[in-house]
Amino acid sequence: MSKSFGVAILGGSGYGAGELVRMLSFHPQIEVCSITSRSHAGKPISSVHSHLAGITSLAFESAPSLERLSTYQRSAIVLAMPTGQAVPAVTTLLKDGIPDSTSILDLSGDLRLTDQATHERFYPEVAFSPEVRSRFTYGLTELARTEIASARFISNPGCLSSAAILALAPLRGVNLVGPVIVDAKTGTSGAGREPQASMHHPSRTADFTAYKVLQHRHEPEILQALGDAFKAPGNFMFVPHLLPLSRGIFVSAYVTLANAADAQGLTERYTRFYADSPFVRFRNSPPRLVDVVGTNFFDISIAVREKQVVVMATLDNLGKGMVGSAIQNLNLMFGLPEHTGLLLPAIGPV
Repeated sequence: MSKSFGVAILGGSGYGAGELVRMLSFHPQIEVCSITSRSHAGKPISSVHSHLAGITSLAFESAPSLERLSTYQRSAIVLAMPTGQAVPAVTTLLKDGIPDSTSILDLSGDLRLTDQATHERFYPEVAFSPEVRSRFTYGLTELARTEIASARFISNPGCLSSAAILALAPLRGVNLVGPVIVDAKTGTSGAGREPQASMHHPSRTADFTAYKVLQHRHEPEILQALGDAFKAPGNFMFVPHLLPLSRGIFVSAYVTLANAADAQGLTERYTRFYADSPFVRFRNSPPRLVDVVGTNFFDISIAVREKQVVVMATLDNLGKGMVGSAIQNLNLMFGLPEHTGLLLPAIGPV
């Protein structure tokens, strides 16, 4: 059966592109019809993503096939390229005149921050383009369904950002005192496919360390999404850590309320907030990474002691933290239910 919606991927050799092909291979309405990689042009996708052997017959191309995209009812170009390449790519695509039925979704952080000074501080290597940035809607599905459904250009959120924002968003409007502390632990695949000394297996295995403490570029993205209540000077701290594993993020957010709360009442607040979110699952005990790896699920639990609250949450940095949320957004943009093709369970045991 032919599918109604097509996707072209620019930058097909990275982990995100491979995961996008894998997850969309299960989708009943969306398919990848073109994937680019200048360095691998002409080679089958499985020559880089060996786990996709037998799943797709596509080969890498040097440029996206806009002609092939035009054969679908609607289409999208997903930018899965390294930091700094999104704005030039978007500029070129718009100059080439992509059809009105084609959307653009960027997986990088190049177009997430709206404030130019903040962008230049945290993304100094990425030129800020007000004209291009103004076209893009920040796309964390659970917080912006209506805007995403009517948008043509989407900037997908970061993985650590998604975990922290979703963990804390239901607390907007609650009177908080003292600093909000987000302790985030992430797998190394979030750093991308390009080899780095700090991500080398002998450097990571049997080790655990913090990195970019109080200066990670996902922090301003988190604050931008959560709003003014979390932005007071000294009121927010974000500390990421590297886990000695490939995939998964575990966030512990520590919050002090102005007034004592009970676990049941706070759980009901979270439940109401995410009542229409099919991928948010509440757990009665601390969530586990193995339950979300390879999926688009976001697992969460809370612990309360009088005014003290600990929010614990997990997601897969390549799944819900990247590709899964991108497919959620594509579903909404194409007029499909957001869960279409994404209700895939984790593999257990691992």
